[in-house]
Amino acid sequence: MSTPKNPVVIEHEESANHSGNEKKSTYVKDSASRILNIAHQQGLDALLQDEKPKHTPYERAIKRERKRREERQRNLEKIIKLAHVSCHNETAGDPDQDWLHRFFDMAQDIHNSSMQRLWAQVLKREVTNPGFTSMKALKILQDMTPKEAQILQRAAALSCSFGSDHSLKLLFGVRAQNGSIFRLGKRDSTVTVNIGNFNLPYSSLLVLIELGLLHATELESGEIEMDPPLSLAYQGKNLALQPSGKGIRLLYYRFSPTGNELCRLLGNKPNMSYYDQLVALLSQKFTIQSEVTSTFHHEV
Repeated sequence: MSTPKNPVVIEHEESANHSGNEKKSTYVKDSASRILNIAHQQGLDALLQDEKPKHTPYERAIKRERKRREERQRNLEKIIKLAHVSCHNETAGDPDQDWLHRFFDMAQDIHNSSMQRLWAQVLKREVTNPGFTSMKALKILQDMTPKEAQILQRAAALSCSFGSDHSLKLLFGVRAQNGSIFRLGKRDSTVTVNIGNFNLPYSSLLVLIELGLLHATELESGEIEMDPPLSLAYQGKNLALQPSGKGIRLLYYRFSPTGNELCRLLGNKPNMSYYDQLVALLSQKFTIQSEVTSTFHHEV
């Protein structure tokens, strides 16, 4: 499945619609002032004012509802514009009408500009590939905070697939059987990459597991065959792995089907530090041939 040419980047925002001076003027330190500020912005400060309200509760509710509808309209218009700008005359299809209604019902309450870019990407992918994003993925995306989306983005940047299974995985280790004619049985040796060094600590994995985007169990592949070489795809880079012996297996976490959908929406954004460490790790037990036919091999 193809991924977007321009990856979506989820960024942390601090009052993106305000200038630096406005940030300072609206910033308040104590909780009472903060609540008053929020109430004023939301049109809910009538009982917090010194003077008696001039309008009835019904009139105030109508005014607040009008403002909310205007904000929803602006949100959808921004998402539509972002989706349109990202198009490059790709072949398009006709999204399911029920899907579109659900999409707009959910997307209208997305205010964060980074998340709006992600929702725009969802719409574009559904137009170019109808049925690509499931209703379940939309629901998870609707409930996802920008911070959670950042965690998914970091995980997606480490994701790869290997073999005939194109589902995305977090590859973090290699396990090999070490045997000797002087010993009975075999013992395993394991080498790993610490993915926590790439802004993805175990607490972040737990967030993804809780969201249903990552399976909770560490998995181990079957024994990697000597021939043919095992293909591995990482963020647009393709490698061929030739094991240096028998009994070599890969250790990884697997993304759920919904996690796969959302990762692919984010596009390819490789973490080159992780890639370099992954290649160094794999080189201990594999001969690695890249798509440019260069070869890496380390003896251990």
